[in-house]
Amino acid sequence: MNLKMNDVTEIFNLINNSKNICIAGHKAPDGDCIGSVMALYEFIKPLNKKLTVCIDGIIPYNYKQFMDEDILLKEYNNEEFDLLFVLDCSDKERLGKFKDVFNNIKTSVCIDHHKTNEGFADINIIDTEISSTGELLYDILKISGRELTKKIATNIYIAILTDTGKFSYSNTNGETHKKTAELIELGVDISQIDNIIYNSKPSNIVKAYIECISSLELYYSNKFAITCITNDILERNNAEMGDIDGVVEFLREIEEVEVSCVLKEYDSSDTKVSLRAKNNIDVSHISVKYGGGGHAKAAGFEIKETIENTKKILIETFKEYFQE
Repeated sequence: MNLKMNDVTEIFNLINNSKNICIAGHKAPDGDCIGSVMALYEFIKPLNKKLTVCIDGIIPYNYKQFMDEDILLKEYNNEEFDLLFVLDCSDKERLGKFKDVFNNIKTSVCIDHHKTNEGFADINIIDTEISSTGELLYDILKISGRELTKKIATNIYIAILTDTGKFSYSNTNGETHKKTAELIELGVDISQIDNIIYNSKPSNIVKAYIECISSLELYYSNKFAITCITNDILERNNAEMGDIDGVVEFLREIEEVEVSCVLKEYDSSDTKVSLRAKNNIDVSHISVKYGGGGHAKAAGFEIKETIENTKKILIETFKEYFQE
């Protein structure tokens, strides 16, 4: 997608003419969400605006060094904003407890790359072919003509790195690598970032991770892999849900597995489902069916069911895909 210059110019005009700006990301934030939100925050920060950041959920341990949690709004109390940015979020509901912010804003801008995004803001810049929201944001920020700082570059790099699975997913192309090279030229320390994000699991997190892997179940000639992250596992290991990252990707690494699924128990009747695929299955179709979204090879949704009922639903849902 070629960026519409009128939209980009309007975004910079809105930033310049707004006093009170909110930047929001999706609930249960991942690297693309956190990196994009913080990159835009660092871009606007020198302009002396009143800045607020809204993210519903715990910041995972491996991103805490890149996120100033003091800037996060704890609860939404009908604050009014001139301008709202929504990043890496396919619909208002994904803002979680901050979705009502839309009731008290003058103008909204959405920057996203999910194909299930139908354009819910006043200005929507959506590119479903690009690797990550971070990469799309980088394209926009470069047009400003301002020099991007090492801090901005670092956050954008984190967004791209994590949403491409270390540049291994099919959403990675030559342009992604060219832009990554530009970020490195701006001073990004790729070795340090890799160590912090991927090589710094505390022992309690590792133990929780192992418990999740140990409960793996395989169906349909081992083509469908499913496991659960329960509240019991979290409590036993003093872990947060957002800390147990990468299980669904790990399951997909099994040779026979074509779809991997992780069920996350948020309470007794609320389960979040993460889906990953390889080969020809598009898991975003399943996700949309249950009110979620995502990409062909990485998608998810939330369902008001117990974790056991959700497991039964998913096993039955994939029956038709594996013809058994």
